[in-house]
Amino acid sequence: MRSTDGGETWQDHRPGAQPDVHSLAWHPRVAGRAYEAGGGGAAWSEDAGETWQPADEGRDRHYTWSVAVDPDDPELWYISASTGPYAAHGGGDPEARIYRRDGDAWRPIGGGLPDPLPAMPYALVSANGRLFAGLADGQIWESPDRGDTWRCTIRGDAPPRLHALAYAE
Repeated sequence: MRSTDGGETWQDHRPGAQPDVHSLAWHPRVAGRAYEAGGGGAAWSEDAGETWQPADEGRDRHYTWSVAVDPDDPELWYISASTGPYAAHGGGDPEARIYRRDGDAWRPIGGGLPDPLPAMPYALVSANGRLFAGLADGQIWESPDRGDTWRCTIRGDAPPRLHALAYAE
Protein backbone atom coordinates (compact mmCIF):
# COMPACT_ATOMS: atom_id res chain seq x y z
CA MET A 1 0.00 0.00 0.00
CA ARG A 2 1.10 3.53 -0.66
CA SER A 3 0.03 6.95 0.49
CA THR A 4 0.88 10.17 -1.31
CA ASP A 5 -0.82 12.48 1.20
CA GLY A 6 0.79 11.62 4.52
CA GLY A 7 -1.52 8.71 5.28
CA GLU A 8 -4.87 10.46 4.76
CA THR A 9 -5.71 8.08 1.91
CA TRP A 10 -4.15 4.84 0.70
CA GLN A 11 -3.88 3.18 -2.68
CA ASP A 12 -3.40 -0.57 -2.74
CA HIS A 13 -3.59 -1.33 -6.44
CA ARG A 14 -1.65 0.44 -9.18
CA PRO A 15 -2.96 0.70 -12.76
CA GLY A 16 -1.88 -2.39 -14.73
CA ALA A 17 -0.49 -4.20 -11.68
CA GLN A 18 -1.43 -7.77 -10.91
CA PRO A 19 -4.01 -8.14 -8.12
CA ASP A 20 -2.15 -11.09 -6.53
CA VAL A 21 1.59 -10.34 -6.67
CA HIS A 22 3.90 -13.23 -5.81
CA SER A 23 7.32 -11.79 -6.68
CA LEU A 24 8.86 -8.38 -7.37
CA ALA A 25 12.24 -7.38 -8.78
CA TRP A 26 13.90 -4.04 -9.48
CA HIS A 27 16.60 -3.49 -12.05
CA PRO A 28 19.86 -2.62 -10.26
CA ARG A 29 21.05 -0.12 -12.89
CA VAL A 30 17.88 1.41 -14.38
CA ALA A 31 16.09 3.71 -11.96
CA GLY A 32 12.39 3.02 -11.67
CA ARG A 33 12.38 -0.24 -13.64
CA ALA A 34 10.37 -2.90 -11.78
CA TYR A 35 8.99 -6.34 -12.66
CA GLU A 36 6.29 -8.49 -11.09
CA ALA A 37 4.91 -12.00 -11.30
CA GLY A 38 1.47 -12.78 -9.93
CA GLY A 39 -1.58 -14.97 -10.06
CA GLY A 40 -2.90 -13.11 -13.08
CA GLY A 41 0.34 -12.91 -15.05
CA ALA A 42 3.39 -10.69 -15.31
CA ALA A 43 3.92 -6.93 -15.66
CA TRP A 44 6.67 -4.31 -15.68
CA SER A 45 6.97 -0.68 -14.70
CA GLU A 46 9.23 2.18 -15.81
CA ASP A 47 8.12 4.57 -13.04
CA ALA A 48 8.93 2.63 -9.85
CA GLY A 49 5.55 0.95 -9.75
CA GLU A 50 3.28 3.96 -10.27
CA THR A 51 1.93 2.32 -13.43
CA TRP A 52 2.38 -1.17 -14.85
CA GLN A 53 2.40 -2.65 -18.36
CA PRO A 54 1.04 -6.20 -18.67
CA ALA A 55 3.50 -8.67 -20.18
CA ASP A 56 1.64 -11.86 -20.97
CA GLU A 57 1.57 -12.19 -24.75
CA GLY A 58 3.14 -15.39 -26.05
CA ARG A 59 2.88 -17.59 -22.95
CA ASP A 60 0.61 -20.61 -22.63
CA ARG A 61 0.81 -20.46 -18.82
CA HIS A 62 -0.37 -17.35 -17.00
CA TYR A 63 -0.15 -18.22 -13.29
CA THR A 64 3.30 -16.72 -12.66
CA TRP A 65 5.28 -17.11 -9.47
CA SER A 66 8.93 -16.01 -9.51
CA VAL A 67 10.60 -13.19 -11.44
CA ALA A 68 14.27 -12.35 -12.06
CA VAL A 69 15.93 -9.70 -14.20
CA ASP A 70 19.33 -9.75 -15.88
CA PRO A 71 21.40 -7.08 -14.09
CA ASP A 72 23.11 -6.10 -17.35
CA ASP A 73 20.02 -5.85 -19.57
CA PRO A 74 16.70 -4.36 -18.37
CA GLU A 75 14.87 -5.89 -21.34
CA LEU A 76 15.93 -9.43 -20.38
CA TRP A 77 13.84 -10.97 -17.61
CA TYR A 78 12.51 -14.35 -16.56
CA ILE A 79 9.41 -15.76 -14.90
CA SER A 80 8.26 -19.15 -13.75
CA ALA A 81 4.69 -20.08 -14.63
CA SER A 82 2.13 -22.83 -14.24
CA THR A 83 -1.38 -23.48 -15.52
CA GLY A 84 -2.97 -22.41 -12.23
CA PRO A 85 -2.60 -22.25 -8.44
CA TYR A 86 -3.68 -25.83 -7.74
CA ALA A 87 -1.31 -27.20 -10.37
CA ALA A 88 1.53 -25.03 -8.98
CA HIS A 89 1.03 -25.77 -5.29
CA GLY A 90 -1.28 -28.79 -5.00
CA GLY A 91 1.44 -31.43 -4.78
CA GLY A 92 0.81 -32.93 -8.21
CA ASP A 93 2.18 -32.06 -11.63
CA PRO A 94 2.64 -28.27 -11.79
CA GLU A 95 2.96 -28.28 -15.60
CA ALA A 96 5.52 -25.53 -14.97
CA ARG A 97 7.91 -23.76 -17.30
CA ILE A 98 10.46 -20.97 -17.11
CA TYR A 99 10.11 -18.21 -19.70
CA ARG A 100 12.59 -15.63 -20.95
CA ARG A 101 11.54 -12.22 -22.26
CA ASP A 102 14.03 -10.29 -24.36
CA GLY A 103 12.20 -7.18 -25.52
CA ASP A 104 8.56 -7.93 -26.34
CA ALA A 105 8.42 -11.72 -26.71
CA TRP A 106 8.24 -14.53 -24.14
CA ARG A 107 9.87 -17.84 -25.00
CA PRO A 108 9.88 -21.02 -22.91
CA ILE A 109 13.44 -22.02 -22.14
CA GLY A 110 14.69 -25.59 -22.06
CA GLY A 111 18.21 -26.62 -23.02
CA GLY A 112 18.28 -29.54 -20.60
CA LEU A 113 15.43 -28.55 -18.25
CA PRO A 114 12.63 -31.11 -18.03
CA ASP A 115 9.56 -29.94 -19.96
CA PRO A 116 7.32 -29.46 -18.18
CA LEU A 117 9.19 -29.08 -14.90
CA PRO A 118 8.38 -31.70 -12.22
CA ALA A 119 8.05 -29.10 -9.43
CA MET A 120 7.14 -25.42 -9.36
CA PRO A 121 10.13 -23.06 -9.75
CA TYR A 122 9.64 -20.99 -6.60
CA ALA A 123 12.89 -19.04 -7.00
CA LEU A 124 14.79 -17.51 -9.91
CA VAL A 125 18.07 -15.58 -9.63
CA SER A 126 20.04 -13.93 -12.44
CA ALA A 127 23.67 -12.80 -12.00
CA ASN A 128 26.83 -12.57 -14.12
CA GLY A 129 25.19 -14.11 -17.18
CA ARG A 130 23.98 -17.06 -15.12
CA LEU A 131 20.43 -18.03 -14.21
CA PHE A 132 19.48 -20.22 -11.27
CA ALA A 133 16.14 -21.93 -10.68
CA GLY A 134 15.10 -23.39 -7.33
CA LEU A 135 12.25 -25.87 -7.57
CA ALA A 136 9.76 -26.61 -4.82
CA ASP A 137 11.04 -30.18 -4.47
CA GLY A 138 14.59 -28.98 -3.62
CA GLN A 139 16.18 -29.24 -7.06
CA ILE A 140 18.50 -26.38 -8.02
CA TRP A 141 19.25 -25.85 -11.69
CA GLU A 142 21.92 -23.57 -13.18
CA SER A 143 22.28 -22.05 -16.63
CA PRO A 144 25.69 -20.53 -17.46
CA ASP A 145 24.28 -18.78 -20.55
CA ARG A 146 21.10 -16.90 -19.56
CA GLY A 147 18.83 -19.93 -19.92
CA ASP A 148 20.08 -21.53 -23.14
CA THR A 149 21.52 -24.64 -21.44
CA TRP A 150 20.94 -26.10 -17.97
CA ARG A 151 22.33 -28.58 -15.49
CA CYS A 152 21.15 -29.74 -12.09
CA THR A 153 23.63 -28.40 -9.52
CA ILE A 154 22.83 -30.30 -6.32
CA ARG A 155 25.93 -31.51 -4.55
CA GLY A 156 25.02 -33.97 -1.85
CA ASP A 157 21.47 -34.38 -0.61
CA ALA A 158 18.85 -32.03 -2.03
CA PRO A 159 16.86 -30.01 0.50
CA PRO A 160 13.36 -31.47 0.93
CA ARG A 161 11.69 -28.16 -0.11
CA LEU A 162 12.91 -24.89 -1.50
CA HIS A 163 11.22 -21.47 -1.38
CA ALA A 164 13.99 -18.93 -2.08
CA LEU A 165 17.48 -18.51 -3.51
CA ALA A 166 20.13 -15.82 -3.11
CA TYR A 167 23.31 -15.22 -5.09
CA ALA A 168 26.56 -14.10 -3.50
CA GLU A 169 30.04 -13.79 -4.98
